[in-house]
Amino acid sequence: MSQETKSTIEEKKMEKVESRTPGQSIRAKLLLWLLLISLVPMVVIGFAGYQYSAGSLREQSFDRMQSTLSFQRQALQSYFVEQSKNLESITENLRTLQQQAYIKLSAIRALRKKQITDAFSSMGRDAQMLAESSQQQRVLPKLKTNPEASDKRYSDFLNNWLTDSSFQSITLLGTNGNILFSTDEVIERGSKVKEESVEYQSFQKGLTGTAFTDFAPSSLLDDTLAAYLSIPVKQGGKVQGVLLLMMKISAFDQIMQDPAGLGESGESYLVGPDQLFRSNSRYFEETTLANPAFIVDTDDASDALAGNSGEKVVINYRGEYVFSSYAPVDIFGTTWALIVEIEQTEAITPKLVGKKGNYLTQIVDNYGYPDLYLLSPDGYIVASAKQKSDYLTHILSGPYSDSAFAATIAKVIETKDIVVSDYSRYEPAGTAPAAFLAKPIKEGATITMIVGLQIPIDRINTIVNIQGESGEEQSIGETYLVGQDKLWRTESEQADKYKVKSTLLNPEMLTDTKAVNGALAGETGTEIITNVAGETVLSSWAPFTYQDLKWAMISEVSQEQVEKPITGLLTIVIFTAFFVLAAVVLVSLIVSGGVTRQVSQIMNVMTKVGKGDYGDRVEITSKDELGDMANSFNQTIDTIQSLIKTRQEEHDQLQSSIIRLLEEITQLADGDLSIRASVSEDETGTIADSLNLMLEELGLAIGKIKESSGHVGNTANQLSSSTSELAARSDTQSSMINEAVEEINRLTSAIEQAAIKADQSAVTSKVSSQVAGDGAKAVEDTSRAMEAIRGNVQDTARAIKRLGESSQEISDFTKIINEISDRTSILALNASIQAAAAGEEGRGFAVVAEEIQRLAERAASSTRQIETLIKNILDEITEAGTSMDASIQEVVNGTSLSKNALSRLHEITGRSNEVADLISTVAAASKEQADTTAKLAKTMGKIGSESLETAGQTRNASSTMQQMAKMADEMLQSVAEFKLAPEEKIDAELIDSEVIEKEDSKVIEDVSGFDDKAGE
Repeated sequence: MSQETKSTIEEKKMEKVESRTPGQSIRAKLLLWLLLISLVPMVVIGFAGYQYSAGSLREQSFDRMQSTLSFQRQALQSYFVEQSKNLESITENLRTLQQQAYIKLSAIRALRKKQITDAFSSMGRDAQMLAESSQQQRVLPKLKTNPEASDKRYSDFLNNWLTDSSFQSITLLGTNGNILFSTDEVIERGSKVKEESVEYQSFQKGLTGTAFTDFAPSSLLDDTLAAYLSIPVKQGGKVQGVLLLMMKISAFDQIMQDPAGLGESGESYLVGPDQLFRSNSRYFEETTLANPAFIVDTDDASDALAGNSGEKVVINYRGEYVFSSYAPVDIFGTTWALIVEIEQTEAITPKLVGKKGNYLTQIVDNYGYPDLYLLSPDGYIVASAKQKSDYLTHILSGPYSDSAFAATIAKVIETKDIVVSDYSRYEPAGTAPAAFLAKPIKEGATITMIVGLQIPIDRINTIVNIQGESGEEQSIGETYLVGQDKLWRTESEQADKYKVKSTLLNPEMLTDTKAVNGALAGETGTEIITNVAGETVLSSWAPFTYQDLKWAMISEVSQEQVEKPITGLLTIVIFTAFFVLAAVVLVSLIVSGGVTRQVSQIMNVMTKVGKGDYGDRVEITSKDELGDMANSFNQTIDTIQSLIKTRQEEHDQLQSSIIRLLEEITQLADGDLSIRASVSEDETGTIADSLNLMLEELGLAIGKIKESSGHVGNTANQLSSSTSELAARSDTQSSMINEAVEEINRLTSAIEQAAIKADQSAVTSKVSSQVAGDGAKAVEDTSRAMEAIRGNVQDTARAIKRLGESSQEISDFTKIINEISDRTSILALNASIQAAAAGEEGRGFAVVAEEIQRLAERAASSTRQIETLIKNILDEITEAGTSMDASIQEVVNGTSLSKNALSRLHEITGRSNEVADLISTVAAASKEQADTTAKLAKTMGKIGSESLETAGQTRNASSTMQQMAKMADEMLQSVAEFKLAPEEKIDAELIDSEVIEKEDSKVIEDVSGFDDKAGE
């Protein structure tokens, strides 16, 4: 190929290159790459964002459900714990009331026992005096001789004696058991008591001493119940008879039926060894004393008859649960049981003073419980706040024995611990399901009472509707509880969704889902499942257990509701992708066109510049970076042209500006901060402007330092003054405390003097007690002397009575002789008649008969004379006996007065000892008070010392404040050398005055507060 041809080909290629529009290939490439660069990341980011957002929304829903379920579970656990604590508190209060009832019953029992024993002791003393009375001693021999003899004076004496006694009748028996006398006209005199009868038993006991025979059917009174106090009647030291004093049926009713302290249901009574009453019950109009219809075979009576005392809960003779206090009572060798009791309900559910209801109703009203029960240890409902149909029924064997309440009580009795039941239908509770919490009240290991609490269902619904700690409401789901029977324990607010009116314990809502089975098996989980309504839901489940209570807690949200925001997000992503695609295409076209056009302009000018032509400039067609590049290229060309020309001029100007700046700032070395550098437009202008700004800031700082130094000095002076005043107050306070210590010391001295006086009083009281004891001994000696006189007088009276008895026997003999003389006269008369009838043969016999007749008349005359003489002797003996009886009565009265005086002196001695003990107690208390006051004085002295130390520390603070003021003055002098511009100083004052004033006022307030605290 020739050289010409080659040249032609190259010229065509050059024309082809020159004919190609610049930027066509670049534009296509830019369009393609912009689409790839924008769409691919957008698709990747959009897909990843959608997946991440959808996962985050699902995870958020899962977390929210788990958090809500955990919060509800914790709230439900806290609710049952709270109910258990409430029940514990109620139980403790009831146990306290029970102990108070026991204490009250024990005190009443001790009082009743003392009253009974004192009454029997008094009866024994009265019976002894009766047996030893002159009337009794006088009439006993007469009655032994002739039981039919009547003595009105003796009868009146006994009836008068019975009037104010606890006895119904008096019967006198001879030593052979014959009835000599009785105030009861039904009892026949002269008869003998039957063996094995209550009278015979009492008679046998009475032969040996004072004895008591318990109630039994009387053989003398047609089997009427009778109890006797028997006592021997002695004469000359030998038993001559026995007195049987029959007790009244109501002898102890006045004591035992006293209602004081026993409320409306309490009572006290006596029980004999045969488990029959020995006093009448206040609950029955008919007599209960020894009535076989009223058998008291209770535990407390058995324990008391066995010799034990104590308090316990028992079922009494009326079948009521009562608090009982029991003790044995010994009556002349016979043991009775003393029982004091009150019903449980009255003792531990007292009525509210001035209000309606009782303790149970108050608890129910305060806590909002449906009902509160008190049950006996075997399950009998003895008290109820609402008193519904289950009140006063036996929960274990009554009409509600198949209820959950009955099962709860049965388990409490078995475990002797707190038990909670599940919700179930309970007829007395109405339509609402009922759950129960029960706890026993125990004495040791024995249950005395059971407290049952009905738990409301509405609070459970409220708890499961709580939507977490944030308090946000959950409108797209719900939480519910399911029991082991797969039935709901809550009421759903979306019951219409399940096509039922109520979900609570509804058999139609039997829920046998994966969530329920998992929760009841003790598992926890969250996933998408199908619920009981057939919906696909996001479900979270967990078990809830409290003691034996096991529930499944289920929280559900419809999957449609969960996926709804995710679907919306997907729609937004798709629309965004289409919009971005269209925008990218449009922008790519615009950008590619602008880039190629501007690039062509730059390439043309660069070609000229490469040839050394600096006269042409690039036309700016783009406002982006390419346009900036074109503009920069044009400026570069201009800069290159003027660079050489301006370089030298700039150097000269810079040198001149630096020299001028150095001259202006030379005065700074002398501390003149008021100078300012001239600001020019060259390179040194920035340096001068920065230097001026630094000088202004430095001037403001120096001004602030001066102002602060002045204020610090003033504040230090004020603090010094305040601390000085505080020190003065501390000194005053120390002085006042010292005065208080002196007053307390004087009070201590006075108390010690009082203690000394109390000790002296105690010694004096003990001496008085000893003197009273000596007086009692003297009176006791007098009483013994009176007893001796009484014995001597009684012996004389007995001798006179024996003389009267002998005279009476002589009189009886004269009566017999008189009767013989009368019969002899009659016999002589008959013999004379027979002799006259015999004629001559009977004359000799007639003479004998006449002689016998004369002898009989003489004997009758002598007998009448003897009878008259004996009658006179008997009259004199009777008068002497009457006089001796009067003497004996006076001696008896004197003896009784001596005994009364002796008992009073013993009582005075006891009271004196008690007074001495009380005075000793007062002396000990006074001494203890004196010791306490001395300790108080010592403590006040320590407080005074502390106050003095505080005052010293306050003075040190004042000295420190003065040194602070001095340092502030020195600092002010140090900054005074700097010279400030007037305007800068004014600006500093304007800027800092308000801040400094606030700081000063705050410091002063702090000092004042410290001053007040020190004063306190």
